[in-house]
Amino acid sequence: MITRRRFVRNASVVSTALAIAPSTRLALAQAGTGMYHNPIMGGDHPDGSPIRVGDDFYLTHSSFDYAPGLLIWHSRDLINWRPVAAALHRYYGTIWAPYLCEYEGHFYIYFPAAARIHVVHADHPTGPWSEPIDLGIRAIDPAHIAENGRRFLYLVGGQMAELTADGLAVKTPPRTVLEPWPVPAATRMECTCLEGPKLLQHNGYFYLNVAEGGTAGPATSHSVVSARSRHAEGPWEYSPYNPVAHTASRDDRWLSVGHGRLVDTPEGKWYMTVHAYENGYRALGRQLLLLPVEWTADGWFRVPPGVKADSAIPMPVASTNQQPFPDPSDDFTSPELGLQWGFWHEYDPARFTTGNGALTLEARGKSLADTPALTTAVGGHSYTVEVDVEVEPGCESGLLLFYNPEHTTGILLGPEGIGVRLANDSTHTRQQKGATRASLRIVNDRQEVDFYFRVPGKPWQRMQESAEISGMQHNVLGGFLDVRPAVCAYGSGKATFRNFRYWPKVNVPV
Repeated sequence: MITRRRFVRNASVVSTALAIAPSTRLALAQAGTGMYHNPIMGGDHPDGSPIRVGDDFYLTHSSFDYAPGLLIWHSRDLINWRPVAAALHRYYGTIWAPYLCEYEGHFYIYFPAAARIHVVHADHPTGPWSEPIDLGIRAIDPAHIAENGRRFLYLVGGQMAELTADGLAVKTPPRTVLEPWPVPAATRMECTCLEGPKLLQHNGYFYLNVAEGGTAGPATSHSVVSARSRHAEGPWEYSPYNPVAHTASRDDRWLSVGHGRLVDTPEGKWYMTVHAYENGYRALGRQLLLLPVEWTADGWFRVPPGVKADSAIPMPVASTNQQPFPDPSDDFTSPELGLQWGFWHEYDPARFTTGNGALTLEARGKSLADTPALTTAVGGHSYTVEVDVEVEPGCESGLLLFYNPEHTTGILLGPEGIGVRLANDSTHTRQQKGATRASLRIVNDRQEVDFYFRVPGKPWQRMQESAEISGMQHNVLGGFLDVRPAVCAYGSGKATFRNFRYWPKVNVPV
């Protein structure tokens, strides 16, 4: 079992309050008191899309190459989220764009793993979840809808397959039911890339949201495009308000906005989640945003005129203020690994122990290129992370900013002493040869990174080398990943970590 502990405010929650038309502000004010600011989940939480269960909201998002996977988040107001469970407890391959849904009181997550569609199911969003079932379809981006007892699965490329009555097998093979919306020729995009279906039944129509334009690339790529039909199988007609959400300019704060899913509040207000890269900070990955939605007289929906992703927006639920974002700090007092942690390409409980103030990690692999790092996603333009490390002979360990095994920077403690590893895979002159214990600290100051260490009984020292990490992002390296703090252990023996600490600011040691 995996649990989650501390939460504090994340300094990435900043905004530019743009003017909203008085009539729109008045209408939105009925949604709640106070204002919220995007992102609602800072850091990499791509393809997140919520459902409402009574007065509660739940969502999951892409796990990519980390395990445990399919993290389940809970909220009571659509703004403040905390992780409460994980549906997958092994590594099944890269997971993109999962789809959490409810059907007749039972819950399902359809998801691609290694480009094959799987499903898990449970009686409650927090689980326990079943083992994955392979549906035998090679595709990505599944989405579920039902009509008159028939169940359908939409997929990338406008494809649809009918499912069996239990939703756990495919009844008919995929077929094309939707052609791409004609993106205006002047739009600078990455590709047509019809993907990311999201489905909704409302007021006699089925609504299908898709993404077009490509997930990354130019700032104006990606979008939310909507269609509707009287039937779950189509035929579909596209909205006159398309694109419903889209980055207008490379000068916008939020770039490549797309993957929109609608959700309503118990009071009948409507919102849409989207993900986006932050201008100048693509290394943070795709962050989760929330936009208000209004229904038009002709039965379509749109984001109200004048509302932008970087507006200050009235809260969805009354008498609520925006609360802290999750803080990954961990004192390792619990015998269960916190939900903030995810291993790269692995989840092996036999490899680690936690409790009594320490996390012990067996060394695995011969270098950073072949060891599964233990990572945690964070947000914010600047932050500081620190951990106390003790290594056995032969073990190389350290504190990292991790994108993938080939592109990682950090400060290491091992047989040759303490040294900095830059993202180009070079490790510079070692200090403190023979040291087996040290406190290690990384200060990320708007993507320029400094490294510090302290051995027992001595003051903090700053390493001479610094790094710059703005290029550690998808448009440069591929992978749709993010830069995240991590710890590692490779070589032989074990590393023991204590007091993993995070500050959402530059915190220079004294």
